[in-house]
Amino acid sequence: MKAFIFDPLWSNLVDKKITKKLANAGIEIILTTEISPLSKNTKLFEGSEDRIICINPDYVGWKLKNSDYKDIPGLKGIFTESTGFEWVEHEAADELGIPVCNIRNFSTQAVAEWATTMMFNLARQTPLLIKNKFPLDFDKDFIKYCGIQLKGKTAGIVGLGHIGSAIAEICKGVGMNVVYWSKSSTNDSYQQVTLENLMETADVIFPTVAKNEETLKLISDKHIRSVKESAIIVDIAHLFLNGELILEMVKNGKLFGYGFEGNPGDFENFVGNVWAAPEYAWVTYESMYNSVEKLAENIIYASNNEFPNRIN
Repeated sequence: MKAFIFDPLWSNLVDKKITKKLANAGIEIILTTEISPLSKNTKLFEGSEDRIICINPDYVGWKLKNSDYKDIPGLKGIFTESTGFEWVEHEAADELGIPVCNIRNFSTQAVAEWATTMMFNLARQTPLLIKNKFPLDFDKDFIKYCGIQLKGKTAGIVGLGHIGSAIAEICKGVGMNVVYWSKSSTNDSYQQVTLENLMETADVIFPTVAKNEETLKLISDKHIRSVKESAIIVDIAHLFLNGELILEMVKNGKLFGYGFEGNPGDFENFVGNVWAAPEYAWVTYESMYNSVEKLAENIIYASNNEFPNRIN
């Protein structure tokens, strides 16, 4: 089987162990690192041998269209180098019976550590200190930029899946109380509460549910307005909440801090204690290596006509 890999980072991450596994499975790797439309890759559309395509979402600008792949001969699978798969149009794949598969749980710890990094920095008003170049007027600034101590505070986790559980573990280690709301998961190590109670009482709130049509309606503006003025909201689910409302609350002193993943250059564009760094949550060597290792596992499964991470 041929595996056409479209990934600018592949050569930097794949080691001899992964290369040997793929070779032993009889996989022929055709690697493309220079970003261009798939239609420009003539080899992809030649011959009739079985093949799969493996795509880093950045390669296609987080949009794989039906027209990009529907005419590829011998296509037996589409593999994303991401957990999210909303960027893949899969109507053509469904019609043609082509499996679309993602990779799962490759960056859980990295994302959890990034989320709590945001929490720590917001608790100490680091975004404000950075924007104002760390002022030190002893008569005023020690009060103005006074932070909050997290030990003894309550962390509220909305959704206790892999990432939510990892965040909860870190918060517990800091000495925080942990409460959670979950539609399906339970954990006796923490207190389960209603969503309303969590939003009204938690000192730091982490929405960690998967982003879909159902969960986008989960936390309403009413829920957000019920949060304590002294609380922090850390949103790692890519603008899962009504960000405009939360930013307005921070601006008006109705919320202590807000962290989310913004665009490059956004960090200094918001008023108040707002962390808006780009999407670096998953970027550790360990998680990046995990991603290609799990992709290699998916490729080997596909060579045996198995697709355990199929999403369609």
